Amino acid sequence: MAMRRAVAELPESVEELCLVRFGLVARRLSALLLVRRLERDVARSSCAAMAAGAGLLGSDRFAIGWRHVGALQYWSSFGALDAWSHGTPHAAWWRAAVDRMRTVGDLGVYHEAYLVPRKNVETIYLDCPPLGVAAFGTMAEAVGPRTTARDRLGRRST
Repeated sequence: MAMRRAVAELPESVEELCLVRFGLVARRLSALLLVRRLERDVARSSCAAMAAGAGLLGSDRFAIGWRHVGALQYWSSFGALDAWSHGTPHAAWWRAAVDRMRTVGDLGVYHEAYLVPRKNVETIYLDCPPLGVAAFGTMAEAVGPRTTARDRLGRRST
C-alpha cells in the first residue's frame, strides 16, 4: 500500500506566522467545570474569528490529561491576534478566567506566542487528514525539493 506524502505551505499573504499555544489548567477539582466551559468559549471565539476573517487561519484543540486543555492557533500576523484579543468574544471569557484566578485561585491560564518567518515553516503529512497548516495552506506532493525537511527549509549543504 502506498503512503501519501504531502507538504503544506502558508498562504501567500502570510509573511510571518503568529503561532499561539493557549492553555487552561484546573489546579483543583473545583475549577474543572469552569475549564470545560471556558474551553467551549475559546472554541466558539475561534470559530467567530475565522468566520469574521479576523486573521485566525486555524485552531487545533488539545488535552493533556483530564485537567489541562488548550488550543494551538495559527494567526496571519501578530497584529491580527492583538486586534482580536481586545474585543468580544475573546475579552469576555478572558475576564471570567482572570476573575476566577483572583477570587478563587484554582485556575491557571497561559499563552505562548511565536512569530515564525515564512521561510522557517516546514511541514510534512504522511497519510494524514488536513491538520495544522494543511487545513488552511496550499498542499503539494513531497517530491523533488520537497522530499526532506532540510530541502524544504533551504538548508541543503552542497
